[in-house]
Amino acid sequence: MERWTSRTWLLAATGLLVLVFSGEASAYIDPGTGSLILQMLIAVVVGTGFALGVFWKQVKGFFVRLFGGKPKTQDSDKDKDHVEE
Repeated sequence: MERWTSRTWLLAATGLLVLVFSGEASAYIDPGTGSLILQMLIAVVVGTGFALGVFWKQVKGFFVRLFGGKPKTQDSDKDKDHVEE
């Protein structure tokens, strides 16, 4: 871990002081802002789902290798799913 420089300490201390000594704010979040936040959350969920769908084989292979299983080859998948009549 890198050592914090004096500039980083100064920035952190200033931010903490602003949070501690800030006064009361007469502000609100309007419906447009709430709608924007909701749209961003939905976009993150849909985007993550899309990325997982596109890269599912790589994601699955990563977790199989991570937990010590043996990944299946494409040839064994074809043989298992192929049924002759």
